Amino acid sequence: MTTQNQSESSPFALAPCAVAPCYILVPGIALPSLPPFAMPVFPAIAPPAVKEAPKEKESKQKETPTPSAPAPKIFGAGLPAPLLALMRTEEGPFLANEVFSVAPSQPLAAIEEAVPAPEWYAITRGRFVGVVDQFALSAVAISGVAHNANKAYATQALALDAFNKALTWGGVQVV
Repeated sequence: MTTQNQSESSPFALAPCAVAPCYILVPGIALPSLPPFAMPVFPAIAPPAVKEAPKEKESKQKETPTPSAPAPKIFGAGLPAPLLALMRTEEGPFLANEVFSVAPSQPLAAIEEAVPAPEWYAITRGRFVGVVDQFALSAVAISGVAHNANKAYATQALALDAFNKALTWGGVQVV
């Protein structure tokens, strides 16, 4: 592709670079309202050749070679950071004189929800046996026990009665 073909397909004109720095036109990317800016581009120049020191007598031990080339310079380290445009909004009068009022409080009506009655658990086969009022305790007693046995009852009397019947019939077992 020739330079003329490139300039026809590209919105920016391309100019051949000589030894002096040339400029490439870069459009503003962050905000469309920013004008394009020009950034200098330097042609790649090879670092000067480093002359090797004359070799003296070769020693009996081989020395490891040390790098003698200078470290490459980082391009663009001295360029300024790009700026972002900040928009300032004007304060409107719509919130300046607004008064927030609180509605008068009224006592809430009593909420009648069905509170679940506490359940009692009769544990007849587990790490420990007995009657407990929390499922967490019955879960500790039966977790990891094969063929565990526990049952929930509505009252403590029903749970104790079921546990005593199992004890009478020989169905209570600590594992």
